Amino acid sequence: MDTQPMPPRAFRHDGSSVALAALAMAAITVFVLAATTVHALRPGLDAIAAQLSVYLVGPWGWLLQAGYAALAVGILVLAIGLYRVPPVASRSAAPLLLFAIAAPSLVVTALAPMRFPGEELRLVHLVHGSSAQAAFLCTTTAMVLQAWRLRAAPAWRRIAPMLLGWALACFAGVWVLALARELPRGLSQKALVALIVGWLGIVAWRMWRSDAIEIGTNRAD
Repeated sequence: MDTQPMPPRAFRHDGSSVALAALAMAAITVFVLAATTVHALRPGLDAIAAQLSVYLVGPWGWLLQAGYAALAVGILVLAIGLYRVPPVASRSAAPLLLFAIAAPSLVVTALAPMRFPGEELRLVHLVHGSSAQAAFLCTTTAMVLQAWRLRAAPAWRRIAPMLLGWALACFAGVWVLALARELPRGLSQKALVALIVGWLGIVAWRMWRSDAIEIGTNRAD
């Protein structure tokens, strides 16, 4: 009796990718809510001049720290989900590795306080600065590489060019933020963070939607 061959394991939609995408969306939402709330709770800070790192220290700093930790979880599970996107040609260990470096770097950034004006330089301040740079660079580089690889995935082919352009803008923004010191530090940093988080959110939603539709189609068949 002839039997239909089972599809390769890498191509099956078993629901785990949908769960990873849903978890990523939830984690990103937690970060957005935490960042928005802590700004409302600390009106005494100049939102245009104060970087997010300022809000990590002092009253309600724990709330934003929790938001950073949630975003780190979101980045990691999204990276795992994207690595599972078929076909194999769309996969690369490079963005997965970079996202995996960015996630803990973000947590370290949240826990190690920044150096404030007039404060003596300490090792913890250097750790904060280095981990923040690693988080920005690794995340945006991974975004570019991931968007490039997604061009090979049929379900992502139409949206991949937009994601690639968006990711390149974020990557360029990291260097603009580092080199254009005359820009308002708080506003420019928050604009870049919003662009990065927006990209992550769109990708998580797209992954959830495409895999949910695929699972529904397979069940109907």
